[in-house]
Amino acid sequence: MRRIALSYPLGVDTPRFSENPPVSMWPQFSTDHGDVFNQSFYMAINHCGTHMDGANHFNPEGKQLWENPIDTFVYESVLVADIPKSDDELITKKDLEVFSEALGSCDLIIVRTGFYKYRDDAYRYGQHNPGFTKDAGDFLMEFSSIKAIGMDLPSAAGAQNVNPHGVEFHQSVLGLGRKDDQAILIIEDMKLDEDLTGIERVYALPLLLKGLDSGPCTILAELKD
Repeated sequence: MRRIALSYPLGVDTPRFSENPPVSMWPQFSTDHGDVFNQSFYMAINHCGTHMDGANHFNPEGKQLWENPIDTFVYESVLVADIPKSDDELITKKDLEVFSEALGSCDLIIVRTGFYKYRDDAYRYGQHNPGFTKDAGDFLMEFSSIKAIGMDLPSAAGAQNVNPHGVEFHQSVLGLGRKDDQAILIIEDMKLDEDLTGIERVYALPLLLKGLDSGPCTILAELKD
């Protein structure tokens, strides 16, 4: 077995979605300035870099991440769905239907569009990313085994297609208007540039921020040798 990271480190150079503010970091104490230890502040919105959307992000009745059982963040039946998309294109129900058989038993679907290749172009990555449609979300919600969906995009909403497509996709998979608590958590800005053949298990461990809907996430995958 080998392990790889599926998340990016958070830094001041982290690309941002649409009009989101940048990450800031500044020292409180610094050995460079004569202090005996280093300690710093950082400021970032909770939807920056590799992060997980909790149901409460778009659903007032939905759980914040810290309210979920810990097993919610461990995935043992992972589907990697390669769906190539470029600038401003949409991922629809039709794109996902070809994976119907596998979706019936998976607990995590990772949608790899290939758009991660443009992450170093912060403007293109954050302003022209592909995104999902409502019918894609409604389709995924037909599969009760799915606990989360991950993607190599800064947001499941395309920056140029936030309304209605991006908003309605989030509302759909995060369970807005449902009488039960079914929701599919959303993992955005995943690092998907490595070979994922033989993926066996994924741990997507968010920072559990009491009082907030969502948070940054560290992700690791276990693969067969």
